[in-house]
Amino acid sequence: MIAALRKRSWITTVILLVAFAAATLFAAKANFGLQSVITVTAIFVVLALSLDLVAGVVGLYSLGHAGLFAIGAYGTTLLARDLHLNVFLLLPIVIIAAALVGALLGALSLRVSGLYFAMTTFIFTIIVYVTLSNSAWTMGLQGLPGPLFPNFPRDVQDIFGRSVIWAVAAVVLITIVIVWSIRRSAFYPVLLAVRDAEPYARANGVRTSLVKVGIFALSAGLAGMAGWAFSFLVYQSPGQFGWVQSVNLLVMVIIGGMNTRLGPILGAVLVGIFPFVVKIDPFLQEVVFGAVFVIVVVFFPRGIIGLVDLVVRKIRSAMGRGTTAVPTVEPVAVAPAASAATTRGGDIALSAKGIGFSYVPGVPVLRDIDMVVRRGTIHGLIGPNGSGKSTLVNLISGELRPVQGEIELNGDRVEQLSAPSRPAHGLMRTFQSAVLVRELSILENTTVGLYSTVKRIAARSVIWPLLPSARRDSRMLREKAGAALESVGLQKSWHGTQLRDVPHGVEQLTQLASSIVSDPSVLVLDEPLAGLSGAEVTHVAEILHRLRERGVTVIVIEHQTRFIFDNCDDVTVLAAGELVTSGPAAEVRANARVREVYLGQ
Repeated sequence: MIAALRKRSWITTVILLVAFAAATLFAAKANFGLQSVITVTAIFVVLALSLDLVAGVVGLYSLGHAGLFAIGAYGTTLLARDLHLNVFLLLPIVIIAAALVGALLGALSLRVSGLYFAMTTFIFTIIVYVTLSNSAWTMGLQGLPGPLFPNFPRDVQDIFGRSVIWAVAAVVLITIVIVWSIRRSAFYPVLLAVRDAEPYARANGVRTSLVKVGIFALSAGLAGMAGWAFSFLVYQSPGQFGWVQSVNLLVMVIIGGMNTRLGPILGAVLVGIFPFVVKIDPFLQEVVFGAVFVIVVVFFPRGIIGLVDLVVRKIRSAMGRGTTAVPTVEPVAVAPAASAATTRGGDIALSAKGIGFSYVPGVPVLRDIDMVVRRGTIHGLIGPNGSGKSTLVNLISGELRPVQGEIELNGDRVEQLSAPSRPAHGLMRTFQSAVLVRELSILENTTVGLYSTVKRIAARSVIWPLLPSARRDSRMLREKAGAALESVGLQKSWHGTQLRDVPHGVEQLTQLASSIVSDPSVLVLDEPLAGLSGAEVTHVAEILHRLRERGVTVIVIEHQTRFIFDNCDDVTVLAAGELVTSGPAAEVRANARVREVYLGQ
């Protein structure tokens, strides 16, 4: 079955490549006017795809891509003019230059997001535009003629047409391969987690800041490559790389459908051919174009491709294909993988000693907290609202760092390590409300929990489908994620269902599956029972007991004291940022201070 699907995929790929080559041949032998429309539209396709890589996939709305585009175009022109470098040598130079500028811009902008990130990149484009407009070496507003692209030999040209058209086609093909490979790779769910569920991504070992900078640099490199191809086509002037161009690129992505495979391509084609099809006054063209954009944003926020997808989903749902069976409540035991973390630290899995923390200097949230968690036990952490439970959990998981005190995890000091470093020491966690990616299936969400177990997943993603090792890793990820889902009671009928289509209980179980899929030695569950029914609470209790039987140490933060005392071996109680008591559950239940400050007795 797998071999047949793989063969079909290769056949489809060959057919698409032949069709692409035929279209390129047609464009290369077409008249000059048609070639101009096609090539400019093709450059827009590259820019739209590169922008969607950051805006649609990781949520960084850049208005700086026109400036990065200019680096590629002007860099090629100036280096060819002044240094007489070969145009093919110039390609890697401008790609690297644009990527480095993109990495620097991304790193400087990491402290901001949303509108502020867009404004930062917008200012970058303005700086580039002003520099190009007022510099003698760029000829200012007068502009520069681009370098000549070497022609094919006469006999070859008679067959294949203009060589520059093939160069533009190669740039388009490279961009499509890179972007679509990333979308098919195991790294793609991780990128969406960085966009929509950053705490979840960090808890699974993803260094989200590094990922954002890397993706922005890759996107910038693609924009620089588009500039290289563009330099051979037209007489360049600063107005082609102004802020209007940056806005137009974002419009292309939104109209076609952000974070869809074909959306940016469709949007670029529509915007590229619009002035040639709607031959009216340029001012009226902008008015019509703006009106179309507003209509799409207001009524079809997911763009044209998103609208098509919605219609298809509704048709399938009406035909009964969208229904799924109710998951079983009987979990399947899965043997844990051997881990060095599970054999270190003796009988103590986690210890926190003398922990103090303040959000504001002089206003302590936690004061001198001690907590020791025995290996292979279920340890409850309870306390009234505002007692500091969530703060302590964030300190244990690395989201926060203590002002004072020590935290040991499996015998290693970790209080100064970041959240992405904790999975390597055997710790995974969940959150009060499920922090997952709603547009992914529950199986894909669960694979994010395996991020730290796959080597060079980011670097390999750009050519993922071409690598046998990557295909093996994809199968491994699906198999392990499926086993983890089944271990919490979610059978195969659920695995392909998008998270946004599942009930709350399934969402919580998916989060639990994603936290155990990498076989952690210590598991921190932050209010895992929130919003669950009585039957679902019983089901979660069964899962926790199965985990304890496997040797996993479980720390549970929960308001349901009956659940805590019925299922936990040890319990720690906090109140007003101080330790009330910690010890065996029966002793803590009988503690007079606990009954006073927490149980109201």
